[in-house]
Amino acid sequence: MKANRVLALILALVMALGCCGTAFAAEEDDGILDFLPETKPAPEDDLYGAVNFDTLKEEEVPAGRKRWSPDVANDLEITEELNEMLDEYVANAGTYEKGTPEQKIADLYLSYVDEESRNATGIEPIRPYLDAINSASTIQEYVEAIAAMGGEISFYSLLYFSVSVDLYDSTHYALYANQADLGLGKEYLEDESMSSYWDIYKTLITKLFVLYGLSEEEAAEKTENVVSLQTKLAASTLSEVDMYDYSKAYQPMSLDEMTALLPTVDMGPVLEAFGVSGAEQVVVTDRGQLEAVGQVLTEENLQLLKDFSTATLLNDMAPYLSMDYRQAWQDYSIAMNGITPKELPEAAKDSVESSLEWDFAKLYVEKYFPEESKQYVLDMTDEIIAWFEQRIDELDWMGDETKAAAKKKLDTLNVKIGYPDSYDFVSYLDDVEYVSPADGGSLIENKLNESRVYAAYSHSLLGQEVDKSAWGMTPQTVNAYYSPTANEIVFPAGIIRGAFYDPDASRAYNLGGIGAVFAHELTHAFDSSGAQFDENGNLNMWWTEEDYANFTALQQKVIDYYEAFELTDGIDLNGELTLTENIADLGSLHCVAELCGDDPEALRELFEAYAASWAEKAPREVYDNWSRTDTHAPGIARTNAVASSTEEFYEAYDVQEGDGMYVAPEDRVCIW
Repeated sequence: MKANRVLALILALVMALGCCGTAFAAEEDDGILDFLPETKPAPEDDLYGAVNFDTLKEEEVPAGRKRWSPDVANDLEITEELNEMLDEYVANAGTYEKGTPEQKIADLYLSYVDEESRNATGIEPIRPYLDAINSASTIQEYVEAIAAMGGEISFYSLLYFSVSVDLYDSTHYALYANQADLGLGKEYLEDESMSSYWDIYKTLITKLFVLYGLSEEEAAEKTENVVSLQTKLAASTLSEVDMYDYSKAYQPMSLDEMTALLPTVDMGPVLEAFGVSGAEQVVVTDRGQLEAVGQVLTEENLQLLKDFSTATLLNDMAPYLSMDYRQAWQDYSIAMNGITPKELPEAAKDSVESSLEWDFAKLYVEKYFPEESKQYVLDMTDEIIAWFEQRIDELDWMGDETKAAAKKKLDTLNVKIGYPDSYDFVSYLDDVEYVSPADGGSLIENKLNESRVYAAYSHSLLGQEVDKSAWGMTPQTVNAYYSPTANEIVFPAGIIRGAFYDPDASRAYNLGGIGAVFAHELTHAFDSSGAQFDENGNLNMWWTEEDYANFTALQQKVIDYYEAFELTDGIDLNGELTLTENIADLGSLHCVAELCGDDPEALRELFEAYAASWAEKAPREVYDNWSRTDTHAPGIARTNAVASSTEEFYEAYDVQEGDGMYVAPEDRVCIW
């Protein structure tokens, strides 16, 4: 299911790694990359390798995961804790009152692992949607059919609308017209070096068509046509980098203006079918692609379009259908990512804990998150915010007018730590019903029930005021985020543990761990994307023209710096794609290193904690994907490229010219 979650979070960096062009070796074992040399290096030559050498030689990529890393290790521990809860509820299934978290958890899990009920149910619950697509006799009927499905179960294929926070008025929601489903995505479809992945994707779609009832020959032909359509649309689609340019990704249009781009479609009935009749404006997120969609919405393409939407629906639903569909989808996932799949019971637990994440949330916090951890992080965040305010005053490339606006944004920043004060913002989830196979339920029906409730709730938000108390991550999530539309940092309990936070460790250690994470999220408020939003969370140019030109020039230095950072053969670092995250990484380490002071021993502890937090190993296929689509650089760059531009690193390890980590002072980069 590709439904959005509670809120759409817009989350949305440098000059050659010293002109020395240092490369860090990457040994590859059975297709797994760890970016380590053959022997353990010294910190002044390779901080990442020195700190993580022994750990990465021991750790393995867990089944069902794309990588091993400290945050994955944290998540595995939390998953074990959630699994204990789940096992208890399943053991007592049938004894809980209808609608309680325990009943929902137990019955959804039982529907997931009951292969007999899944096979017996087959695709019947989604057949009405498939029939609606394939019975369309005109383009108008086709578009209305997929719009109705989008409105009812949040399905999208060619044309999909959603309700999300208005970027220019963050107190209210707006209606968005989103990009079409491109399957592999633009970055894969336009890169001939990725042709082996095209074959993997085509194999999946062909299998799904065959399972749906087509002959092998017909399925293969339709698959080629579907992928050709996706490739054609990809040519007119914004790149991952361009999606951060809001002048391109936020284009409000009246219904008449949209109709001009889609001349064969009457938009009024389409929006009515989606469930938002009366809307006078739609924010188009990719005008070029929408124009391309308008060109293919012709009667002679009707069968192709129906095949396209059939394929995308089957692909979306495959993990929840009968076991043959699930196996086809799992084979695809293994081939694309090189990962070892989980057995059905474990995969079921993951899925249930994701679907019912807010039902688990309160239980997790009550049992596993101590209040003293929350207070420790709150105190540290006050230090970091105060440092950032002083840093703004010290900037020589920013004028007083812009500094005042930047500090105003900092002063109004909202920080949420641990867990929400209230869970009212997800009360709509109480309406989701889950039925066990023993009571006639099935997994796919339960998942459709989820989507229907979410879609109805989402549509009800249009024109409403945004609830700023809402969280976009559950407390048990091992992550954190900055939301530019809310000007807030959300710091779930799940990341305040393990490699990131140890209540018994030194201040330096925790500054290098959880402190660096918070400073990273804070810097996002002023990265290339976040800096476009004002203190109220609205897209608004609060910079003077001169200061923004200076900021843009500094960004280019960051891009050039990362572009020169060598990873390993066949995998490059895209400085533009990773710009936002690289700016945040650089600002983060600069901040916590200064806060740590000038004691070399404490600084070494900080840098080692920081480097350890970015340890990772993953299949080459995963890095292939991330290098094209992920805004985060690999862990080795997040460690070495950042440390090499941090003055305190040179002091802590007495780094000298000729050392592997050395970058000439004039080539070091940092914006904040």
